[in-house]
Amino acid sequence: MHNIKEQFDNISKQYDEQRKHLIPCFYDFYTSCLPIIDTLSTAKNVLDIGAGTGLFSQFIYQQRNDMNFTLIDISSEMLSVAKKRFNGLDNFEFLEGDFSIGPISKKYDLIISALAIHHLEDEQKATLYQAVFNALNTGGVFINADQVEGRTPWYDNYYKSNWKETVLKSGLDQQAIDGAFERIKLDKFARLETQLQMLENAGFSQTDCIYKYNNFVVISAVKTA
Repeated sequence: MHNIKEQFDNISKQYDEQRKHLIPCFYDFYTSCLPIIDTLSTAKNVLDIGAGTGLFSQFIYQQRNDMNFTLIDISSEMLSVAKKRFNGLDNFEFLEGDFSIGPISKKYDLIISALAIHHLEDEQKATLYQAVFNALNTGGVFINADQVEGRTPWYDNYYKSNWKETVLKSGLDQQAIDGAFERIKLDKFARLETQLQMLENAGFSQTDCIYKYNNFVVISAVKTA
């Protein structure tokens, strides 16, 4: 994970500004889960895995500011941006660490992640999903907004080519574009169906993809028992 930490330390100050250029479905990608989260009327504790600058948590906080948020990320520089974002709020805590290692020590009602888990090998993804299931209270929900591998080689190539073309036309400067293309070399996408199966193997009985735009997806899983 060292290369990932270094890459995101370097981009931390520009990360949020570039998101709308690099995610063509930006708003829907981050907000499609909100109706589900709004059904969790008694939820209190949220864990944001690979939280980065806290962008995903901000969208949820704007709708549910009654919850307590814990943000974990391997990049201290990304977390420093998150700390500034939520400065003065007493319902946020920040943990620097590798979320792919070991169990999750506390219990949560909601666990979220955005554009982080695709940095893990498939075996690590499966291990993390088991840790997420174990850390959720009964009735808790896991939301993963991420990128996945295309279902077939043709679609996978189309999604990646389409994304690169979108970025080239996005208005970002060449340095930012080069940085984005360099970071994707760290990605280890897995198919959507593969990850839904991983979640079911971990114990989730209710799983689905609630949003999809090319290879940008939002997966939801409910711990019913």
